[in-house]
Amino acid sequence: MTPGALDPQENYGLRSMRIPTIAMIGEILANCYIIWFLLIDFPLRCAHPAADTAGTQTCGMEAGGYAIALISAIMILIGVYYLANWYFPQQE
Repeated sequence: MTPGALDPQENYGLRSMRIPTIAMIGEILANCYIIWFLLIDFPLRCAHPAADTAGTQTCGMEAGGYAIALISAIMILIGVYYLANWYFPQQE
């Protein structure tokens, strides 16, 4: 073997995948927070002014909020897919 060459018998996968794994988990958690905020927290906060003012003051989320939640859900699925492929490779 030449000096500096990687040994093909040694597994370098875990050391080289640490930063992408942390980044992917961060992306998944950030998108989970976005979905929680748009679909749970925001509507609950909008319900309080409506209840306190007998419906005279309301707020709501436009269709764009639901589109962002859908995109976040798709990004979560893609992130989980990539993590699964990185850590559970298919046998050939």
